[in-house]
Order: sequence, then structure tokens, then C-alpha cells
Amino acid sequence: MRLHCLSLLENATVKRGTGIFFLLISVCLWMVLGCTQSRPKVGDPSPRLELYDLTGNRVALPDDLRGKIIVLRFWGDCCSYGVNEMSRVEQVCRKYEGKGLRIVTIHTGRPRKVAAESASSLKIKVPVLVDPDCSMAKLYGVSELPSTFVIDRRGVIRARMTGHLEGPVAPAYEKVVTPLLEQD
Repeated sequence: MRLHCLSLLENATVKRGTGIFFLLISVCLWMVLGCTQSRPKVGDPSPRLELYDLTGNRVALPDDLRGKIIVLRFWGDCCSYGVNEMSRVEQVCRKYEGKGLRIVTIHTGRPRKVAAESASSLKIKVPVLVDPDCSMAKLYGVSELPSTFVIDRRGVIRARMTGHLEGPVAPAYEKVVTPLLEQD
């Protein structure tokens, strides 16, 4: 992008003069600096998202689960983790559900029908939201699937886990979730 801007700047300088030169510098700086969106970090407020679940109901997070600890897991058809890993994540969340832990998964990059087929084949029993154009994945700065965010009761990101978890899943989640569940 920068090379393209520089080429335009050189041509504008030669052909049109100084006014266009400064206009193009301003536009290029805006494109390079103003359009970049930083991904949220641990300690940042969770970006608000609105998506639809597999039955067409609108869900807004973290608003709809305010006061709960949320395990937000982005995944897609390319994820090869399969039934075992997702069922272990679900088990951890069920174990602490009475204390306010909820898991929500977001299927990215495909339409609702494909997401429903994938959720069915993986036997996913937790809520599945659909992000067909990956707009929410981009908002969260997801660059690898699966990606998981743990959001506290006030809507603040407390952990980010990327990729497949090697070994037992429960200790990795419990290490993050248990202290949050003990806080008011």
C-alpha cells in the first residue's frame, strides 16, 4: 500500500503541483494510520458484538451475559480439533455453570447452514453464533482458529488462548476461570 501511495504522490507532484501532493499525503497517512484497528488485549474491554445463533435469534455480547464469566470461542470448518477438544471445553463450562460461567462459540467464515452442519457433526451442545463474513473475528483480532477469549463479569478480557490446547484442557481453563468465579 505504501509503494502505491508513493507512486501516486510522485505522479501528482510532477503533473498537478503542490496542493494535490499534500492532499495525497494526507489521504495515504489516513489510510495507513487511521484505518488500522488494534486487536483487543488482555485487560481491555471486550468489543461488543451482535450475531445470530443457529436458530436466528440475535445475541449481543457481552451485554446479554453481563454478570457472567464468558468463554468466547471462535472456530470454523478448518478447525481440526474435533469432538474431543470441544466436549472437554464444554465439560469445564458445565462444571462451573452454577457459579456463572457460560461458553459461547462463534463459527466464522461460513453461512448459518454450514455452521449448523458443523456443530451437529461435532455434537456441540453450547450456543453457536454465526459470523459468516468474519467481521466479529476481525473485530477481536482473531488470526488463528480456534481462538478463545475469557471475559469477566464486567466485560473485560482476562485471557486469550490461540490454537489447539495440548494435553488436558480443564487445567488450562480452570487456571483462568476459577479466580474470576471467586470475584464478585
